[in-house]
Amino acid sequence: MLAGRLIPTLARTIPAFIHREPNLIPCGGLFSQVIFDVIVVGGGHSGIEASLAAARLGLKTLLVTMNPETIGVLSCNPAFGGPAKGGLLREVDALGGYAPMGADLAAIQCRVLGESKGPASRATRNLVDRALYSQRAKEFVSNQSGLTVLAGEAKEAKVVDGCVQGLILGDGRFLACGALVFTGGTFWNGQIFHGLNSQPGGRVGEPPATLTRPGLQALGHKMARLSTSTAPRLEAKTVNTKGLIEQPGDPKARPFSVLSGPPRNLVSCFLTYTNSETHRLVRDNIKCSKIYADDPVSAGPRYCPSLEDKVRRFPHRERHHIFLEPDGPDLIYPSGMPTGLSPEVQQALINTILGLEETNVARPGYAIEYDICDPTYLEPTLESRLIKGLFMAGQINGTSGYEEAAAQGLWAGVGAALRASGREPMALGRERALTGVMLDDLTVYGVTEPYRMFTSRSEWRLSLREDNADLRLSPLADSLGLLDSLRRSKFLAKKADLELFGQKLMTTKITPSMAYALKDQHNLPDRAVYLSGTVSAAEFLRRPDIGLKHLYGLVDGLAQMESSAALTLETEIKYQGYLTRQASEMRQVSQREHQSIPMDLDFRHVPGLSGEATEILMAKKPSTLGQAGRLRGVTPAAVAAVMIHLTKSMRR
Repeated sequence: MLAGRLIPTLARTIPAFIHREPNLIPCGGLFSQVIFDVIVVGGGHSGIEASLAAARLGLKTLLVTMNPETIGVLSCNPAFGGPAKGGLLREVDALGGYAPMGADLAAIQCRVLGESKGPASRATRNLVDRALYSQRAKEFVSNQSGLTVLAGEAKEAKVVDGCVQGLILGDGRFLACGALVFTGGTFWNGQIFHGLNSQPGGRVGEPPATLTRPGLQALGHKMARLSTSTAPRLEAKTVNTKGLIEQPGDPKARPFSVLSGPPRNLVSCFLTYTNSETHRLVRDNIKCSKIYADDPVSAGPRYCPSLEDKVRRFPHRERHHIFLEPDGPDLIYPSGMPTGLSPEVQQALINTILGLEETNVARPGYAIEYDICDPTYLEPTLESRLIKGLFMAGQINGTSGYEEAAAQGLWAGVGAALRASGREPMALGRERALTGVMLDDLTVYGVTEPYRMFTSRSEWRLSLREDNADLRLSPLADSLGLLDSLRRSKFLAKKADLELFGQKLMTTKITPSMAYALKDQHNLPDRAVYLSGTVSAAEFLRRPDIGLKHLYGLVDGLAQMESSAALTLETEIKYQGYLTRQASEMRQVSQREHQSIPMDLDFRHVPGLSGEATEILMAKKPSTLGQAGRLRGVTPAAVAAVMIHLTKSMRR
């Protein structure tokens, strides 16, 4: 349906450019001979967000995908969110993206994780209907004004004088553009492994994309290989949940998108465990898994390890969690059990686990190895350092996870739109967003294994919470033109609520007698309500046992405050001291963080640099002093030397 509707429209626009050399255009220019302002390659989570962002900014955008019917397909687990990943989704929503809303619309269970660990670790996770998510994604793409979809395989970027001029498809067609975004996930030269048997594939049953590697290498980009694995799918009717630990949804969970309604909890998950017999079977057959064969696949994800990795790396562990998650009406996804073992071994493993003794494997899990480009060849905007107008996002940069891909894709789409409009792409600082932390990590440090985002990667994680993503990023989105009117109105309403009720809490006074009355009303301990004198309601709220709900009867209108605004208000007041100190630290590092370093700076001419620092800086070519300071082997003294050199150069 999608391809039939959109591709004929495209066919009327491109014949003049087929089989002939196109007119070339200046880098970043927009002239009538450009068919598309932005072209995005790949229809996964990264490609969807990149193409939607460029189109929302008013640019004529093309999404090239090998099969339009698989746009938005979930390749691995049927879930979104989790620690830091939920924060990435809320940032995507604050910037006007699709994935958060799609995850809410397709949700069948919503949970809050890590609530006891505090606001910096609090995370939302949605289990979703896989088919419904993909269906909604295709509908959203097809309804986006200014966005066209084309079935085809990318071959190479057309580059002249270091600037992207367009995309050459595998069938020889040329499509001119002002900026180009490569996504594509595990499809780049993907090779699937069941045990030691292998076959080319980007996903089971789908061919890989094999044409792009030579072109990217010819442009100077360093290529590498990484791997990952996925769990088998089980026949739901053969699973026995009796005696297993049930995990229902959480009615208090908040949606990822400000446009979504209350959480949808239609199903329960169940918890079971591997055991010594499961581990024995893994050890006995581990050499028959390509992950640990004599000629193994490339490095896999450390933080989403295969079952083979778990047994090999943690021999002291007697068992590992397996979460049985409904995956459509007929299947169960055993989260925590990705594997590349042979199908017959997987069946035997499954039958050793409590509740799965009679379970049939409907589709075996598998390992997959695929191409990536070294992300240190990219700016934090995800634009190539070598080719102006060429952007990369998603697993091609060495990341894993739907959320990481979506956040990268959106920001690459913004950068591509700015570049195609003749403007400079923008970087997101580490102090502004978890997405900025991820982009900085990738482009400064690179990857040796699939990268996964964690809150612990951020030095400002208390300030970069799920609940305040809109406050941090929606003003930026609005200034760029990314924010729709409904998101804008909700953001302004929340901001107004925070100002109004923040002021009310500061001016409302709590006397000892009022506090003592709350003790009996809410069954609070004596230490929570003891006062030696009158305090403001805001100061009273900072006490560990006191919550906003305890003040409903004392502050007019507080009980009717919108829930997301209430959560942010309570968090900001309770942690005000820490947040104030963190804001001060942010200001201190901000100047150094964003001071740019010219790409052509020869660090060998910077006085005071050690040989080691010079070698590292010449190899990595950091674009800011902040990036330089995070390079291993570059000392604060070396950063100071570079800063002094830049200051003197500017004076001259």
